[in-house]
Amino acid sequence: MTTWRLFLLIVLTGLVADQASKFLAVDRLTTALSRTDGSLRARVEGFYSFRHLEPWSTEPHVVWKPMWRMRYAENPGAAWGLFRDLSLTARNAIFSLTLLGAVGFILFYFRRLRREQRLAQVALSLVFSGAIGNFIDRLARGYVVDFIDWHWWNRPDLYFPTFNVADSMITVGVLLLVLLPAEPAAAKAKASRG
Repeated sequence: MTTWRLFLLIVLTGLVADQASKFLAVDRLTTALSRTDGSLRARVEGFYSFRHLEPWSTEPHVVWKPMWRMRYAENPGAAWGLFRDLSLTARNAIFSLTLLGAVGFILFYFRRLRREQRLAQVALSLVFSGAIGNFIDRLARGYVVDFIDWHWWNRPDLYFPTFNVADSMITVGVLLLVLLPAEPAAAKAKASRG
């Protein structure tokens, strides 16, 4: 498989997984979509057009009582709510510029990767997919839908900020990039001559 096909496959799969999981979160963790006529089309339209659904959220769904539950949350900011207090216009400007910079960097770096650098290709594809997935939310709603809620052993007051599949892809991609073994200098020199 060529590197660009791999990139496209991971990005499209990631976007579908992200948006489908957010749709399920809105469908199962709020009562908002029950206000539609019930058809899949109306529910999908509602998913992208209904705003500020926290008042319609249901009780969290417990996946594993000591540590994991699913609950609907809206994050207008970046990671851990950063920039959440800025106006929508200011947030959109910051996130749009950040996304453009990230996309440019990822595509530039991805083009320079050699065919055998599959792990780096996967990592960059995951980061790209996660960034686009959250940006779709921001364009559609002005905030990101989060729903995965982890807390420390039966202590909901000790928790990790609620997140989503796109956040997970970004995190895994960045961790892979950080943990990638450094290439020996000889391999770098050979690659730059080749």
